[in-house]
Amino acid sequence: MATSSILKSGQIIFFFSSHNSLYGNFYNAFTEFIIFGLVFGLITVELFRKYNPVLTSREISKKYSDHVIIIGYTHIGQRILNHLKAQGIDCVIIEEDIDLIEDLIANEEAVINDSPLNIKTLEDAGAEKAKAVFVTSNDFEIQMVVKHYIRKLNSSCKIIVRIFQDDIADLISKTYNTEIISTSKYASEIIYNKIRNAYKKVLLIGLNHISVRLIEKLKQRSSIEFQLIEQNEGLIDDLIEDKSHIFCGDPKDGITLETCNINEVDCVVNMIVGVKDSILITKQIRDLNQRCKIISRFFLDSIAEILENPPFRAEVISSSERTIDVMIQKGMFDF
Repeated sequence: MATSSILKSGQIIFFFSSHNSLYGNFYNAFTEFIIFGLVFGLITVELFRKYNPVLTSREISKKYSDHVIIIGYTHIGQRILNHLKAQGIDCVIIEEDIDLIEDLIANEEAVINDSPLNIKTLEDAGAEKAKAVFVTSNDFEIQMVVKHYIRKLNSSCKIIVRIFQDDIADLISKTYNTEIISTSKYASEIIYNKIRNAYKKVLLIGLNHISVRLIEKLKQRSSIEFQLIEQNEGLIDDLIEDKSHIFCGDPKDGITLETCNINEVDCVVNMIVGVKDSILITKQIRDLNQRCKIISRFFLDSIAEILENPPFRAEVISSSERTIDVMIQKGMFDF
């Protein structure tokens, strides 16, 4: 009798038979409602993920703990992410420029497309639970404000900041207990060591923090004649006081290069990172001077391989790649 009752109950529960009663009718209706709700919920979640990928990536970021936050998806930020992923370390990216992180968002990576100057952004990135924060943005306001917020949320995590100015780096390092990286410093040292004893006439192309450091080093080297070509006059005014070595012009223009005596130059250091401009400049230089050494700063390995072969025959360095090596040596990834 008991066995028969259990069997009948099982048939009702799994809808092999129905029970013509108030409870039986309620059970059927309620179960259909639950199943419909589950199916509807699954469809809704999938649609949310498909049509709101930015919000999905942000929600994913909120779930992380004991992770690393990378603020600024710059070249060095990308290399830091790749290095940490290879070590099996979870990362959250904060980047305002949606174009830089479209692929990461499409792949449902932990990415927040928002300003790091908003403390809510840092909270959503799990700053209070992070074991390290890398600030790779060039923006001084971000460098200062973010470190203040991070220390407010997390007093013990490691903070590594990319800063160009040595005096500001010293201030920030002491005030917020941070470690400092300078891609321009490392890159300028590498380039200077390559050219200081090997060349007499050097042409720098493109004004940035690396070339500013190189100018200061080359001024101390009386045996080397040098010039720098920069197209942006406003940038020259902002970064350079002594303009005696500066020529304002378009380095893609053969006349500009000839004015700077490109045929007499034995080494050209090309700081232009834009793919199209860098290739055009390198080709123009090689057409006007077949024998000179060309050193190009570049991030993309695929383009670097092209520039290293004929007709360009340039030596390519990546300041961000070298910076990662230095960071490893200094133990900045030990956390």
